[in-house]
Amino acid sequence: MKNTEKHEKETNREYALRVIKENIVNLELAPGSMISEQDIANELNLSRTPVHEAMQELSSTKIIEILPQRGSHVSLIDMAHVDEAVFVRSTIESAITEMACAQATEADIQEMEENVTLQRFYYEKNNLDKIMELDNAFHEIMYKITNKMQCHYMVRLMSIHYDRIRELTLHSFNAERIVKEHEEILEAFKAKDPAGARKALDKHLSRKHIQEDEIKKKYPQYFA
Repeated sequence: MKNTEKHEKETNREYALRVIKENIVNLELAPGSMISEQDIANELNLSRTPVHEAMQELSSTKIIEILPQRGSHVSLIDMAHVDEAVFVRSTIESAITEMACAQATEADIQEMEENVTLQRFYYEKNNLDKIMELDNAFHEIMYKITNKMQCHYMVRLMSIHYDRIRELTLHSFNAERIVKEHEEILEAFKAKDPAGARKALDKHLSRKHIQEDEIKKKYPQYFA
């Protein structure tokens, strides 16, 4: 499991939750793998209580399955959960994007442009993990613009199911498509076109680009 430093003002529970989520999304904790509260607590130098609380929260979204007397494991990828996560995210984020485009300042647009420029840079360097990080940051900017960070928290928690598929897609197929679609959203912001921004976002979050059959064929052990 990859560990990261605790952020300033981050509680122990928040820290444990973030690290576990990151490792599930980047497949360091692969679908189906066993996961131990005590091992994670030792790794993060925490007591078991915040780790237990984080595990319970992840269990509520069905990303971890806790089996009494048998231990816990990372859930296999269930496409029904992926579809539901995409529905929740696209419904909320579509509205957020339209609002953000109408409210964005020049400084906001500059921040988005710098992000997309870095995405293109890291695409050329074939640094797919960095693209994923910038992808998440790009979308977070729009939640910040609209002051809807609680919505962002809820969407991010639910989106873990989709994020694992997104990770597999990114590493297997269309990293350039992701960068191009962010560029399209950015152009709509520059043009002060909220409807266009929403349309570009809806295209970006569509599940049509997920090569489900190809991914299942390549990683059959990851799927329910």
